[in-house]
Amino acid sequence: MSMIAYRMVQSIAVEARGIVDETIRFHAVFVDPTQQVKNGLFVPLERGAETLKTAIEHGAIASFWRLGDPLPRYIPNQFPLFFVPSPLEAAAALLERYLEQGGERDAQFFFALPKDSFLADAVVRRRLAELQKRWLSAQPAKGCDDACQNK
Repeated sequence: MSMIAYRMVQSIAVEARGIVDETIRFHAVFVDPTQQVKNGLFVPLERGAETLKTAIEHGAIASFWRLGDPLPRYIPNQFPLFFVPSPLEAAAALLERYLEQGGERDAQFFFALPKDSFLADAVVRRRLAELQKRWLSAQPAKGCDDACQNK
C-alpha cells in the first residue's frame, strides 16, 4: 500500500461532497491547520469554519467535516468533504484501516498540536496523544530493515 486512497476515506464517511476522483491520494492526515503538508486530508477539531481555510492554504486537498456543521461559503464546490459524526474518530478509524492494510511508510499521520493551540481541550489532547503514539509505534525503526523489525 502506498498513499491513502480517496475510496478508503470515502468508506469511513457517512456521505461526501465535492469532486469524486478515485485517483486522489492523500500523503498526510493532519489536525494542525498551520502545518505545511503535501496533498493533505485535514481533520478539524474545533472551529472548522475558521481552521479549514488555513489548512487549505497549507496543503489540504480534502477534509473530514462534522455532520450538521454549517459549511463556510469559501469552500469550492469541487473540494472534497467527508461528513462524519466526529472528525477525530474518523481519523482514528482511517489510521487503523491504513495500518491493517499494510500502510506504514508512505503516508503520514500528524496528531500533534502546538502547546498554545486553542483547538483542543484536555480530553481531545489525550486522544491525540494516544493516536500519535499508535502511529509512531507502527513505524519501522530508523536504520532497520524488515529482518530486524521482526525480532
